[in-house]
Amino acid sequence: MPHNLTQNLCRMGLLSLLALSPSAFSQQQPGAASGNDVTTESFQDWEVRCQSNAEGPAPCAMAQLITEPGSDQPLMQVIIEHPPQIDNPVMSFFVPLGVRLAPGLQLVVDNGEPVQFPYQVCQEQGCRADVPIEASMLQQLRSGNTATLSMIDPRGERMDLDISLTGFTDASTRIAP
Repeated sequence: MPHNLTQNLCRMGLLSLLALSPSAFSQQQPGAASGNDVTTESFQDWEVRCQSNAEGPAPCAMAQLITEPGSDQPLMQVIIEHPPQIDNPVMSFFVPLGVRLAPGLQLVVDNGEPVQFPYQVCQEQGCRADVPIEASMLQQLRSGNTATLSMIDPRGERMDLDISLTGFTDASTRIAP
């Protein structure tokens, strides 16, 4: 793991990553109420956060922070939620600056078929990439053990980050609309 990549992610911090999440964008619109209560539940390796909202059901998202093996240095965050604009859930990946953008990312569940997708945006806090989760992919994630996200570092080397799927089924059921 390149040391600069790890340092960049540590500098941006978890709060900066959360600020990039799709639900955080929607909550920061002008006139949006601030100070809403957030409840948190743990489902093994996944955390579910639900925001109290007086105007309907509480929007919930599930997340997992991926850390460097052998330390608590954060490397990436994965967030899954159900945006109101589309029918399927969306999986968002938040990675540090210093990755090659052109190749995009690749996600593989266990030894299944890889799914390629591009980055959406990079800001000073890091880069974000979203992939819609079709029904077949959701089933693979629910029955799988590990998902692997692959990206290309600045030197052109492939980096694989494993995402635990322990607790995924319960967490995804909890956030379903």
